[in-house]
Formats: sequence, structure tokens, C-alpha cells
Amino acid sequence: MTSSSPAEAVGVDVGGTKIAAVRLTADGAVLARARCATPRRTVDELVDAVAGLVARVRGELVTVVGVGLPGMVDAGTGALAFAPGLEFARAPLRELIADSVGLPVVTDNDANAAAWAEYRIGAGHGHDHLVLVTLGTGLGCGVVVADRLLHGSHGFAAEASHLTVEPGGPLCECGNRGCWGVAASGAAIARLGRQATAARPDGPLARLVGRGAPDAGEAVTEAARSGDAQALEILDRIGTLTGVGLAALANLFDPAVVIVGGGPVSAGELLLAPARASFTRRLYAPGDRPPVPVLTARFANDAGAIGAALLAIDRSP
Repeated sequence: MTSSSPAEAVGVDVGGTKIAAVRLTADGAVLARARCATPRRTVDELVDAVAGLVARVRGELVTVVGVGLPGMVDAGTGALAFAPGLEFARAPLRELIADSVGLPVVTDNDANAAAWAEYRIGAGHGHDHLVLVTLGTGLGCGVVVADRLLHGSHGFAAEASHLTVEPGGPLCECGNRGCWGVAASGAAIARLGRQATAARPDGPLARLVGRGAPDAGEAVTEAARSGDAQALEILDRIGTLTGVGLAALANLFDPAVVIVGGGPVSAGELLLAPARASFTRRLYAPGDRPPVPVLTARFANDAGAIGAALLAIDRSP
């Protein structure tokens, strides 16, 4: 960030089901928030939805907009090259949104944006090398190397969701089995919870779902907190596989810290303890290197939008 950087920016996080927007100051204070459902049919509907949110939170000091997109974002053009569930292949979203809002627009992958938020003002502040993994419906990853986001040659780097952590495991939409995003994400907790409910319809998980627990994943966490053996086993399994993936990333990138975010982290040590244990077992030469802490992300639902705004501010000339 330079002395001429914008005082405020709007950050937008485009998710598979919702779009969130924030107005942010240069030092990270959130001044306004708005959200709406994600249109999934046409590019024009998506651009209109983003522009509508920008208008709702925009202030007089806003001169730039950052947008985090759920998929492969071309680093050169800002176009959305591919996004699972959104049929907008090669959509020039950076240009379309800029034309619609009348402001310069920065686009990046949503997990990259979240990683930038943690690097700049979150759990990774003060570290010039870090890895962020977010566990949710899928799995996102962003890597900061020497104070810069890792983009790769095209902008498609850090797709850790497709690292194999369980050979022969569940089938991923990419056609392979055992990808991290399907084997050990929030969706995986829900899937295993439903399987456990079907296997034991009179067990604690089934009773929680019957009482109206929001979803099977939350039911697993609630049951585990009450000491249910099935639920504890699920979180232990997901945590262990998460540690496998985190260690692979740490061995590749040598970060100062590894940060884990997303809804499942609300389970706390029930998930993170097995993740840390598995991480340490698989980290290369753990006794001959400085410790690599596995930290909980500071930001939850606002991470992508906050990071997108900060990226917009930091990339402004």
C-alpha cells in the first residue's frame, strides 16, 4: 500500500450460494455490509447482483472494488476461467463489473482473497510466508510467499482441493478419488454424518437431526461435544486427513504458519487436535526446523470480501 492508495474500497465475495460485500477502510475497518443470493443462470444476472451490492455499501471515499471469485481466475485478464457450478466459462468479469460500477476492479480467487485478509490483518499478520486452507462445502487454499500471493503461470495455483489425501476415497467431481475437497471438507463431515444417521437411526446423531439440527455437519459437531463416539470418530477422521493435506503444503512451501478456516473449525480441538497430530507426523523433519503453528483463521464469513477489498487497495497505483 502506498501513500496514494484509496482510503476505502468495496470488497465482494462471490460464493456458490451467496454474494457478500463490505466497505472497508485501508486499515481494515468494516464500515458496511450487504449480501444477496448468487444468480447462477447468466453472466448479466451475476454482474447486476454484484453491482447492486456495490451500490448498497459504496461511500464517497470508495475508488476501487475487489472481487473474489469461486474458481480459476486468469491472472492476466481477470476473467473467470472455470468455476464449479457456474456456467460462465471465460467470462470477462473484471471488465464487465468495472463497466457496471464505473470503478476500477481487481479480481482474484476467493481463497486467495481470504488468505490475503489473514496475511494483512488476521492470524497471519507479521508473517511473510503462510498457507491458508478453508474448509466448507468444498475446500479453498491460498498461499503467500515472500509477501506475495502465489498465482502460478496462469493464476490457477494453490488448488489444494484436488490434492489426494485418501487414495481410493470418495469420488470427486473432477473424476479422481480421495481429493482433499471431497474427502475432508465440511461437506465430508455432513456426508459421514448422514451415513452414521442411516446406520444408527436411533443414535444421538439421528436424534439431533430429528430435533431440527440445521444440517448433518452441525449435528456431528454438537454430538461430538456431548461425547458421542460416532461423531468423535468422524471429526477425528476429518482432522487426520486435513493434517495430511496441511503437511503436504508445508513441505512444499515452508510457511511460517498454517491457518485453517471455515465452518468446521467451530468444532475446535475436536477437529484441530487430530489435524495437528497428523500434520506433525507427516511434516518433513519436524524436530530439525522451527515449529510451524497450525492456527485458526481470524475471519469467518467476511474473509473473502475483506481480502478482496484489501487486494484492491494494495494493487492500486
